Amino acid sequence: MNLKAIPLLSAQRISEADSRLQVNTNQALQIGRLDRQIEFAFRLMGLSFTANTRPADNGTVLQLSAEVGPVPYSAEGVGTRRSALSIIESAQMLPEARLVISRSRWIYVIGKSALSEDWSAADAISASTRLVLQVKPHLTMLLEVLPCRHSHH
Repeated sequence: MNLKAIPLLSAQRISEADSRLQVNTNQALQIGRLDRQIEFAFRLMGLSFTANTRPADNGTVLQLSAEVGPVPYSAEGVGTRRSALSIIESAQMLPEARLVISRSRWIYVIGKSALSEDWSAADAISASTRLVLQVKPHLTMLLEVLPCRHSHH
């Protein structure tokens, strides 16, 4: 799908308070924050992922996260709990993405990836895809082991 510039918009019609919309010098509409940072969300494997870029000491990083669900209780089966914890522990060896347990005993997918100095939105999407692919085998096993839950934290 090709998006063409919208010549009808002028800089005076876009509120300066809305930093997500900018008109470039060639009158093309640009969507994004003035500080070049972006955020986006997507659903995959029944989970809602959020991703955002942020400045870091040595450039820009993309951060990714998704809430998986609560750690199984022993009452739901010692084997189920042990399997879930083993899968989460094995994901600690991954280079950029992890399965983690919060203080409130919820399981999350998290990931962080450095972006090149001249990164684009496509680079940020590629980095989030790479992080998801990295953790996907562990996440697939975890979702198979966890009891079905429909309530969220």
